[in-house]
Amino acid sequence: MADRRRPGRLAGLVRGPALALPRPLDAVSERWARVPPRMRGLLLLLLLCAGAAWSQGRIQAAETRWGGAPVTVLRATTDLAVGATVEGLERVRLPPAAVPPRAALDAPDGAVLALALPEGAVLTDSHLDARGPAAGLPRSLRAVPVPVEPGWRVTPGGWVDVWVLGAGSEPSRLVARSRAVLQVRQDGSAVAALLALAVDEVGPATEGLALGRVLLAHAPPPAAEPEEETSPPRPAVSGGPGAPGRPRSRAAAGSTGRRPGRRRRAGRTSSTRRPASGGSWRRAHAGRSARTR
Repeated sequence: MADRRRPGRLAGLVRGPALALPRPLDAVSERWARVPPRMRGLLLLLLLCAGAAWSQGRIQAAETRWGGAPVTVLRATTDLAVGATVEGLERVRLPPAAVPPRAALDAPDGAVLALALPEGAVLTDSHLDARGPAAGLPRSLRAVPVPVEPGWRVTPGGWVDVWVLGAGSEPSRLVARSRAVLQVRQDGSAVAALLALAVDEVGPATEGLALGRVLLAHAPPPAAEPEEETSPPRPAVSGGPGAPGRPRSRAAAGSTGRRPGRRRRAGRTSSTRRPASGGSWRRAHAGRSARTR
């Protein structure tokens, strides 16, 4: 006796009768069955061409909106400071509207950054400027290297004050205030910080460097320095009735502390006030009549 296996649930669904479709779909399927086979292939080809044309139109509309076809650029994957070697970059395709001007398509071997390149930023020709850290400085600033101690924790992007220590009884001088640290170079045990100093600050700083009396102090950015608070003027408290801001005492209005008008009203009402008892009122009225006579 042959071993017959029961068909699975999926096989039963496939081998069963045709599914009952809704009337609109059933009508469309019947019309599609009456179409000749070659005409079916032609209609499918036309539908595929229409879909491809629609997709290409959408792509061209997006490219027109963002400035054209995507451009391949180099993007930083980590924060790179000034003077760091250009490495750890990835190639990405970005629309032209999102690409900065003068974007670098390739980085030479051993290239050093002249400007800081944060994570996610696109590498440009300005980052590879041959002038180094001085490329991003205005005309009024100069890049001056200052030796620092490793324990001072001077880092690129920070802000420092430059002090020149006095010799003997001479006081220390503040040469520069809140200057940016462009780069920190380390050659063995020697560490030097590249500072952006003004032209008139370079002379005093180099004099202090020649004597070995330059000290860097951590400072806040120039925009974060608190403004000097000015206290409002206090009102005058000197004597005199016309002194501004001094309340007039009640004793100046009268010795009893009452207003004169109130006292007159009190005297006038006391003379015409009727006594509480009837006999006392008649005696007072008879006395006044006798005096008038």
